[in-house]
Amino acid sequence: MKILLISDSHGRKTEVTNLICNTSCDYVFFMGDGLRDVDEIDDSIIKKVCGNCDFFSSEAVTRFENIDNYKIMITHGHEFRAKNGFDNMVSYAKKHNCNIVVFGHIHQQTNKIINDVLLVNPGAFKKGDYAILTLSSKSNPIVEFKNIDDNP
Repeated sequence: MKILLISDSHGRKTEVTNLICNTSCDYVFFMGDGLRDVDEIDDSIIKKVCGNCDFFSSEAVTRFENIDNYKIMITHGHEFRAKNGFDNMVSYAKKHNCNIVVFGHIHQQTNKIINDVLLVNPGAFKKGDYAILTLSSKSNPIVEFKNIDDNP
């Protein structure tokens, strides 16, 4: 199962659409700050949350998805004060039995495990950063960091 992770696009709608249309993935997770950039994308493949710059959005700030044997928390991160550390997000994830958290807000690619919770931040798409999360019930999750400028 491949999941395209995008966050913090901040107006790069054309590039976001091109990436989603040209990437073979089962799902797209959009972690906020640029919801207008994905508002015309098929809701059956995209799971999105509201960021601190998505004014007047009715999207949730946190949502949960069950995929394969994983429970994934999708959030922007601002409500958990991610810029000040990850403890609040990890505690919330553990409380909801999540083993993966995907988030944005800090604009920094992150792939780390804290207290048995995998934390993944694809970086800021406004700088071209994104990630692919590959899940399999037979192996550990794989995180690949990418940048649109590196694609041929």
